Amino acid sequence: MALHPTRSVLSLQGITLGDHQFSGSLGKIDLELPRRGVSLIQVDDEADAATLLDVCLGISNPRVGRVSFLGVDWMTRTPAERMHRRRRVGAVVQTGVWPAHMTILEAVLLPAAYHFDQSREEVIEHATELARLFGLPGLPTTRRETTLKQVLVRAACVRGFLGSPDLILLHDTALEQVPELAEPMAQAISAARDRGAAILWITVSLAAQVTRLVEAEQILRLGEHGLTRARRGR
Repeated sequence: MALHPTRSVLSLQGITLGDHQFSGSLGKIDLELPRRGVSLIQVDDEADAATLLDVCLGISNPRVGRVSFLGVDWMTRTPAERMHRRRRVGAVVQTGVWPAHMTILEAVLLPAAYHFDQSREEVIEHATELARLFGLPGLPTTRRETTLKQVLVRAACVRGFLGSPDLILLHDTALEQVPELAEPMAQAISAARDRGAAILWITVSLAAQVTRLVEAEQILRLGEHGLTRARRGR
């Protein structure tokens, strides 16, 4: 079923992230991310950043409030239904995406197994194009422990943009330390927007070179008062 054009891809309505004793964010969070929308959120507290990512993915629930993806509240879905809906989300992260028993190639292609509208050959072709965009000669076939960190960062970008996700979430602090990925990331985001995807980038620094070429409608900071408008640093 097609998404109603006025409905947000991702909607956070009056949520709080966790126990105030452990969270740097005290205020409630409201955010609407429409199709083709790009939002940058600077989050000072790493625990809050990780929790926000999990809440957007429906992995964990907010203390209060509602999180909807494609118009459906995550909390109304069963674990199996949540897993099925996550096939429409791409995530550029490092944590938990490189299983020791898999090669990097296998881990990159794993989410694409849920995209039933593409053959394996088409997926590999798209993954190869993305690998070259992000500065890799091809898809790495090594395992995590024998793969350079800079290769893992680029491979995570391939994994996150692969397929045709409705929502792309970025939260990779290592990515922000690789300025030469700024232009490829801007190109990948532009192409994803053209396909109708929404992008949420949870960043440590709005001044990072890799975020500066990204055209965002919303530039925000998550702090003790919740989400507030922000400016990119110099």
